Amino acid sequence: MTTQAATVAEAMRSRLPSCTLRTPVMEVARRMQDEGVRAMIVASAGSDLIAGVVTDLDLLRAVIEGQTEGMASDIMTLEPPPSVGAREPLGTAVERLVKGGAELLVVTDGSPPHPVGVLGYGDIASYLARDR
Repeated sequence: MTTQAATVAEAMRSRLPSCTLRTPVMEVARRMQDEGVRAMIVASAGSDLIAGVVTDLDLLRAVIEGQTEGMASDIMTLEPPPSVGAREPLGTAVERLVKGGAELLVVTDGSPPHPVGVLGYGDIASYLARDR
């Protein structure tokens, strides 16, 4: 199956690793390591509204710039994070990732849209590599 025939929902990760704006940077790093993810969604406390994303590159930048004592809100990027609908073609998501220079997309569904997963380069590669 090509990326044009598949939907985002077929390749996305439904697990949403997340933290809040006030989560300490070092806790974000530890949780990303524990969960084996390269990015964590930063949610507004008490809601499912997404404020941004912390990526592994953001963590590296925080170390270089001496911001490891800060909070997720201090180092997050992608404000607001780029998103894609779960029912959209996977090819649309690939184009959005490549053209936008993002590491991942938040996958949304419903009306109003709410987050249901994430999609990154690794997820797309895993999907394409699956034996069908």
